[in-house]
Amino acid sequence: MKNEREELLCNALDRCDYLSIARVAELLGTTAATARRVVNRLAEHQTVRRVHGGVRRIPPELNQSIPLRLREQWFGAEKRLLARRAMELVRKDAVLFIHGGSTTSCFSDLLSGGSVITNSLRLAGLLCERFPGETGPEVIVPGGTLDRKAGILSGTRAERSIAGYRADAVFFSARGLDAEGVLDTSDATAGIARAMIEHASLAVMLADHSKFQAAGMSRMVWWNDVDVLVTCDCPENRALRETIQRRGVQVLTVPCRR
Repeated sequence: MKNEREELLCNALDRCDYLSIARVAELLGTTAATARRVVNRLAEHQTVRRVHGGVRRIPPELNQSIPLRLREQWFGAEKRLLARRAMELVRKDAVLFIHGGSTTSCFSDLLSGGSVITNSLRLAGLLCERFPGETGPEVIVPGGTLDRKAGILSGTRAERSIAGYRADAVFFSARGLDAEGVLDTSDATAGIARAMIEHASLAVMLADHSKFQAAGMSRMVWWNDVDVLVTCDCPENRALRETIQRRGVQVLTVPCRR
């Protein structure tokens, strides 16, 4: 429940600049004291700005991403189900692009062969821990600029490196989605995802239920660039899922685990 409250508050601040503590408590369905604890925890991670009487959104140019370690605590069971369902779409020896994120980090427990090209230092490290010898998948990490909060490499150098490969599929997530396509926190993170999608035969997005409520400042791709959306069967998201299907995207669902 604590992690879901943090995600809900972050999504609310995507849509406005300021919330009072009273409004946060109302939004989260908690006491004012609990609302303050949620705000303080996010402020410690420099995800929001604590101000007198409430909380403000940190401008996108100052806060390009929510820390990976924090996001990994949100809806972990649901994200593992999404990763497992997505892996059913590819062969075990496939060449995969995997874009860095808290959802795609879940592939570390599912991969056993093939080749993985990823901009996620977290995923690469987890695979090295699982396969310390010469077994396991080949892991390729492109060059680029390190986003310390997100734990990913991005930028023009990373995009040029990705363009030198061809993959059977790309697995990616993002900050949010809408009826038109996929949204992310910055042009840099969106750019390397676009490069992976352009050079993959199959584009698979993984989105937990909260992505349907989240916004992002950068348009990553339109739905006509995405082949498959793997998400949970969340009733409040059904109308948007049906809209996405009408855009030509295959939508696969897993049980909703929060």
